Amino acid sequence: MKISMTTLELAEIFGHNKTIDIFSDAGFDAVDFSFYRSNYSTDSVPDSYFTELRKYTESKGLVFNQAHAPFPSSYPEEKKTEAAFVQITNSLRKASLLGIPHIVVHPCKHLEYDDDGIPEKLFEMNMKFYKSLIPYCEEYGIKVALENMWHRTRGVSHSTCSRPEEFVKYLKGLSSDCFVGCLDIGHTELVKEKSDDFIRYMGNENLKCLHVHDVDGICDSHTLPYLGVINWEKVMKALAQIDYKGDLTFEAGMFFMKKPPELLPSYAKLMAETGKFLRARFEYYRTNN
Repeated sequence: MKISMTTLELAEIFGHNKTIDIFSDAGFDAVDFSFYRSNYSTDSVPDSYFTELRKYTESKGLVFNQAHAPFPSSYPEEKKTEAAFVQITNSLRKASLLGIPHIVVHPCKHLEYDDDGIPEKLFEMNMKFYKSLIPYCEEYGIKVALENMWHRTRGVSHSTCSRPEEFVKYLKGLSSDCFVGCLDIGHTELVKEKSDDFIRYMGNENLKCLHVHDVDGICDSHTLPYLGVINWEKVMKALAQIDYKGDLTFEAGMFFMKKPPELLPSYAKLMAETGKFLRARFEYYRTNN
């Protein structure tokens, strides 16, 4: 089980090579590349950038274990949706250059989920969307990970794949080895789902990767575990019970926000140490269930 973190927040300050240095010095095992909120999924960044970054990362004893495609995946306007699709498929190709096995691609969710008939309509829309990615997955040798979502219209509420039954329905509906599940632990808490029950329902046949972060139960805080309301002991026990085979990938960039740049390497080290502690709890429950 590798301990990993997203590149976005530190790379925007230090660039990728310095971010890799910080992660290596902090004790991380792997890196999650962020293709969103940047131009890395466009043709303005050459392929050589990613092949050289992979070499540099591996020279520091790390690997790229995961990525996140640009989002949203869909818009009310057809032209914007078409443009988003191009960036998503570009990110699949570029992620493959980094040697990444899984890339998270958000489901289409631009419709009001709570309205009558919308969950069913979104299901059909997403089946078409994800299946259109299969040729790219096969060409680039990469799997797409679906993620559980939430939305805020009348307060925080459920959205696409935010219930375990619907998440598994999506994966079964796609019926392809090109797709896996990425459970965002913070998102489960926002919509008042119990993360441990969600994990057990999905099982290791569906759950292959994670977004690890904590929330206050009100906002999508994306902060360090133990700074919010999530019961991490229950989470790690549930992961052990299903014999989870994936990594612990932090998506906790808000923990770095509003901190002096000089302190960020120390905050990264604390995050890595927290990941190692969680991994130790996972190993404890694997042998003491």
